[in-house]
Amino acid sequence: MSGPGTTIERREYKYLIDRSTAAALRAAIRPFCALDRFAASSPTHSYTVETLYLDTPALGLFWANDHETVDRIKVRVRGYVEDPRTVFLEVKRRINDMISKTRAPIARAQLYALLSDPAAPIPADTAGRDRASVERFLSIARTLHLRPYTLVRYRREPWVSTIDDYARVTFDTNICAQATEQFGFDATPTRWRALDDAITQRTLESMTVLELKFTNFVPWWMINVVRNFGLVRRSFSKYGTSIRALYEPVDTRTPRVGGWR
Repeated sequence: MSGPGTTIERREYKYLIDRSTAAALRAAIRPFCALDRFAASSPTHSYTVETLYLDTPALGLFWANDHETVDRIKVRVRGYVEDPRTVFLEVKRRINDMISKTRAPIARAQLYALLSDPAAPIPADTAGRDRASVERFLSIARTLHLRPYTLVRYRREPWVSTIDDYARVTFDTNICAQATEQFGFDATPTRWRALDDAITQRTLESMTVLELKFTNFVPWWMINVVRNFGLVRRSFSKYGTSIRALYEPVDTRTPRVGGWR
């Protein structure tokens, strides 16, 4: 879990691996990493992430991601089952391989009013970098008329480098989603749809999503891990996969010279 008022610039490489590879890889990174402090306090060495994804009426953000547009964003609200009081407003921007993310906390109880009412003010106790991040989130959400589409949930086991300024390794499992039209995290237990299962991924078993995260330079130990395990990068978008699984998206946007709107 990142802290409040976070602005991050980094690269992320994703891989789909089976459980036995995940176990071996976990052992391989132990000399260079430790569990992050939130996961370390959990008996399962992980925490549950819930993400509410917003998009335009024509699914413009989904299609930008699906077509791998050079400059694209995701607008989402992230929460954690272990912290029922707080959620985070996030804007994740990707330009080629570089990712920047702004993130700011608000009280979960304030979420519905803030997002459902275009005239709702930013909470008075939100200040500094947090306020700037919330302003950016709301400016995009209100200008593009974003609304909720999917709620995605998964377990995350995060490791943090002990020898680099910034490097993280995350293992995501039990990835599931359900369609929603609500600005909130209320979910129906029987409506969860698995996204990492063998049928969806066309594999022999449920897969683990491995992410290697770093700044400008790949740490040498990450390079060795990729080489030693023969890892091959694969595009996997939790949001994109959830839209494909829960809807039948058809690109209805108006084409224009030079690309899509």
